[in-house]
Amino acid sequence: MEWSRISGVHSDLAAQSAAIDQALARIVDGSYGFCTRRGEPIGRERLGARPSAELCIDCARELEAHRRA
Repeated sequence: MEWSRISGVHSDLAAQSAAIDQALARIVDGSYGFCTRRGEPIGRERLGARPSAELCIDCARELEAHRRA
């Protein structure tokens, strides 16, 4: 059971690290802060809460609703 928990934590950290690396790459190429789906600016509140966000809140909600359906 402990091994499973540690494996899950490791997977989560790896995913977070990859998201941060992608955000840093977007900073370098000038696309940080813009939705990768619509190209519109991502709100400051969203970026403050989730600095590695790739999607605006509307796109994130649409994709989440689609996943649940």
